[in-house]
Amino acid sequence: MNRSIIFVFLGGSILLFGIIILSPWNVGAFFNIPGLIVVIGGTLAATLISRPVSEVQALWRRVPQLFRKEASTINNDIEQLLQFAERYRFSSPRSAERALAAISSPFLSVGLRQTVEGSSPEDLSKSLQWRIAGVRSQENAQTQIMYSMATFAPAFGMLGTLFGLVHMLSGIGDSGLNEIGGSMAFAMLTTVYGIVAANLVFKPLAIKLERRTGRHLMEMTALMEGILQVHDKRHPTLIRETLESYYSHFQAPEPVPSHLTLVKAA
Repeated sequence: MNRSIIFVFLGGSILLFGIIILSPWNVGAFFNIPGLIVVIGGTLAATLISRPVSEVQALWRRVPQLFRKEASTINNDIEQLLQFAERYRFSSPRSAERALAAISSPFLSVGLRQTVEGSSPEDLSKSLQWRIAGVRSQENAQTQIMYSMATFAPAFGMLGTLFGLVHMLSGIGDSGLNEIGGSMAFAMLTTVYGIVAANLVFKPLAIKLERRTGRHLMEMTALMEGILQVHDKRHPTLIRETLESYYSHFQAPEPVPSHLTLVKAA
């Protein structure tokens, strides 16, 4: 579980509730169940109308992962890639196939299997690029859904406010000033719900999805470059240095897997 996200989210929620509780007004005035239903229900309905249900379901299965610590397998993938490269360049094809069976990344496994099967560099590059494009399209669609929800929520908040104002104005002749003020505050609260949902929930999650997608695509692109170099039977040391140079632009380099020092010495 990513504790920083939980603490920040709880901190923002506590701050809002603290403002409500410590305010000199009636605490109950900040709760509007019908308005909340309009915002949440309207946002979900508009999202399901504008996007395929399968994409929305895939997004909500992914959302819980955003509250966990981001686990990257890139170092393990690079280690497995270099182990395969060593066997593919210096050992028998059967030894390379045994190394292929131990690879955990589906993307890496497919690319190296096509290498063993003798695919041309052009076909291999196209196949890997198509897979990366598919992941980019799927994950960008999920991010766009979250941004759309951040747009829908304030709009339905305003819609709920207009409903409340229409209801208030329809009975203005029979109401006193106190009742009119209370009804107007009740109506305006729906707009508040929409703004809070957009800026405290949907937009932050969309930004986090966007960042994770960029990192995922960067890792896949690095692996694609490594696979193409394995196909060309470049020395594992050169492959390692290329991947380290590429990956160092995105994060501080982590310790190199221990077996690589033996490869470099060979």
